[in-house]
Amino acid sequence: MTRFRMDIAALYVVGGLTAGAASSHEISEVIVRGRLEPYRGDAAFSAITVQKADIDAAASLDEALKTATQASLFRRSSSLTANPTVQGLSLRAIGPSGAGRALVTFNGVPQNDPFGGWVIWAALPSDAIDRARVVRGAGGGAYGAGALTGVVDLGLAPPIDTFSGQIDIGESGNHGISLTAGYGGAMLYYTQATRYGDAAVRDPQRGAADQGVYGEDRSLLATWERPLVADNPSLGNLTFVAGHYESRRDTGLDGATALSSGNQFAVSLTRRPEASRKGFRLQAWYRDSDLANRSVSVLTGRTGTALANDQIGTPAKGYGVNAALRHQDDDREWEIGVDARLNRGEAREYFRYVSGAATRYRVAGGETRLIGAYAQGMQGFGPWSLTGALRVDRWQATDAFRQERDLPTGQTVLDLRPDKAEKTVVSARLGLTRRVNAQNQWRIAAYNGFRPPSLNELYRPFRVGNDVTEANSALKPETLKGIETGWRYNDDSYGIDVGLFYNVLSDPISNITIGFGPGTFPTAGFIPAGGVLRQRQNAGEIQATGLEVSAGWIATLNLTLKASATLTDARMTGGDPTLEGKRPAQATDYMATFGATYQFTGANDLSLDWVFTGESFEDDLNRQRLRPASKLRVRFDKLVTDHWSVIVTLDNALDADIPIQRTADNIISYDNRRSLWLTLKYIP
Repeated sequence: MTRFRMDIAALYVVGGLTAGAASSHEISEVIVRGRLEPYRGDAAFSAITVQKADIDAAASLDEALKTATQASLFRRSSSLTANPTVQGLSLRAIGPSGAGRALVTFNGVPQNDPFGGWVIWAALPSDAIDRARVVRGAGGGAYGAGALTGVVDLGLAPPIDTFSGQIDIGESGNHGISLTAGYGGAMLYYTQATRYGDAAVRDPQRGAADQGVYGEDRSLLATWERPLVADNPSLGNLTFVAGHYESRRDTGLDGATALSSGNQFAVSLTRRPEASRKGFRLQAWYRDSDLANRSVSVLTGRTGTALANDQIGTPAKGYGVNAALRHQDDDREWEIGVDARLNRGEAREYFRYVSGAATRYRVAGGETRLIGAYAQGMQGFGPWSLTGALRVDRWQATDAFRQERDLPTGQTVLDLRPDKAEKTVVSARLGLTRRVNAQNQWRIAAYNGFRPPSLNELYRPFRVGNDVTEANSALKPETLKGIETGWRYNDDSYGIDVGLFYNVLSDPISNITIGFGPGTFPTAGFIPAGGVLRQRQNAGEIQATGLEVSAGWIATLNLTLKASATLTDARMTGGDPTLEGKRPAQATDYMATFGATYQFTGANDLSLDWVFTGESFEDDLNRQRLRPASKLRVRFDKLVTDHWSVIVTLDNALDADIPIQRTADNIISYDNRRSLWLTLKYIP
């Protein structure tokens, strides 16, 4: 058992951290299911593979991505306690967004919500994921729209005949369970978790308005895989995926609750390419989601809250198809493909509460369509390798509406029918690598890409406490262009990847301050004292220069070390003069992680992961500072028998104060304090 675990650690250090430099031998051992194997041309970009062991060890999937790649949600808190509307993922801290500026896929199916673009991480059981392939930089090629700062491609775990599970027990009544069962190519994954946390606002600022955070999640995922024709696997492999999730978040203010639910279904037919024949992928998918989200205003002195918005539902549906044809041999690889996505949804909510009763009702929504075609290829020339991709996308926003009705009189007070919006975007990637020897590889690349605005950004205003953010149906797609260069080194015990990048994000969708309360504003209405009115706008450009480093070292037979960091200098420019030179909201100047694993005799492991987050600002004007913070997670895994292990986890082990939000009147919210967990795990 100890030897097996050591091999896994070596695979992570030497292969995982520098996975972009994977050899053709490594790729040939990838099991192909709903997706074609990783594109070898990604070696020219900043790419990393997060291994399953690290996904399983993290508190959540987004936390695993933060530790390995410095990926981040809009705020510093994890998805375990964050409101769904801020769970969008971004890479490189160029400009975090609630909708996310990275594309997240699972077995090829986009996981970004069809209405808001955020990702419900609790919908994806970690046991169903065998690795996370992360490629930073604008997507282009097969990834397409949404991969503005990068893509996170989650791989589906292979089917096996098994039954496994674990029970989690934590302080304050926290608990969870996960079960996995498989037989004959069919797999079933079930997870349930309940978490009680501390009040986000602490003494002496805390008042009766502030309550402990709470999270409850349930997810069920089923997969089934088989050859299209049992006695002729060369015809392709069929994969079916079906999933359902339900999630609740109470995020720290009395009465502020978010309930989300959804389903996804996908069918894929995939054939792996070989020298004698082309490979292909055909896939169709469907997703739906709904979000009920109550927002409250905070009374003077934080003596209580009053209901401000009751978003009773955001029913949304997403549809998609994609097809690809791939050729692959020892020296070259190419792929051509098409894909199409359609999202349709609306928000329904009561607002403008007076004496506890709503006086207005709003329905707002629309439809977005996207169709794209691409071609990409890689050609080897001895130690050199050249890769390129060209993609054309057509985006449309149609059937938009926003209606508001006065409840006491029944009269329509607002009836907007925004014009149809559309844009054609051409994106491309070009990269060059040179392998100096078996251990060294240099790379250089240039690219551009885009992210269309979500239905939520286009049409739905929202409120957090006394701060209101208005929608903007005139938003344009964001575009990014960039260049980067890097160096990778691998040997039997050490791996390092160093990269430099320069990115320019044009027309970033940002929450721009346009007024302060108390006061009454057109469309938005009354903003109370201490509140701020913002609107989503395309705000000039964000210019970002950064350094990325990741490294791993097998120091001894028992000790493995790893570290990574991203330093980003991101600045607003070319738009509102008051924002010139400011950092984008929530964009940290650095994020770094350090990890260590020590293996005792008897297959017992002690590991730690320490995440350091730099300074950021809550707002676009850089008035609301969030100071640097760090979070240490310690885990001890003891194998009790051949099939049972006990895991003890101490989260935020140093009980650090981690600020995650700051209001205009300087009320600070914090992430959870130290917590202790006990896990009992059954392994077949």
